[in-house]
Amino acid sequence: MAVDSDLELLRYRVLATMAGIEALDGEDLKPLSNIPLGKLRRDATRLHAVCRYNKGVRKSDSGLGPTDVRKVALHPSALSPEWERYAEFLLFHEFLHALGHAGHDRSFRQLEAEWPDFEAIQMGEPFGAHLREKNAKWRWLCPECGWNTSRSVKSRGRYLCRSCRVKLVDESIEMPTAVI
Repeated sequence: MAVDSDLELLRYRVLATMAGIEALDGEDLKPLSNIPLGKLRRDATRLHAVCRYNKGVRKSDSGLGPTDVRKVALHPSALSPEWERYAEFLLFHEFLHALGHAGHDRSFRQLEAEWPDFEAIQMGEPFGAHLREKNAKWRWLCPECGWNTSRSVKSRGRYLCRSCRVKLVDESIEMPTAVI
């Protein structure tokens, strides 16, 4: 399996930052160096990163650790220079899962908040909007107030505007054609 140098550089930076986080002093970070890293599908819009456990391992098992992780995958768009800081935070988040913090409980959120780049932590919502916009084929419009959102599927009149309570209308987004 080919090693992606961008992902390995990202791993190196994240592990170096994690080594400086006091709340992680009792954790053995070395095994995180051996976890395979990969990428999610390009058309994923809801999932930004994932920690996949080995077959048969349940997240509810006590004593989970890096050896129970099959792979950590990040969205390929997060690896672009524009989202690089967010990618570091995503990898940190998934490494916390790999260390055995499987759920998103209070203790997990406290550890997650130790990431030193607070602005990167806040990039999740804009990144999600970026992914939806990039993969959008339809725009759902409110004929009353003009509110709109980009989506990959038609609404087909099944959804209402949150403020006007009017059925949203589908508008096709023209995909740019390649100039030859």
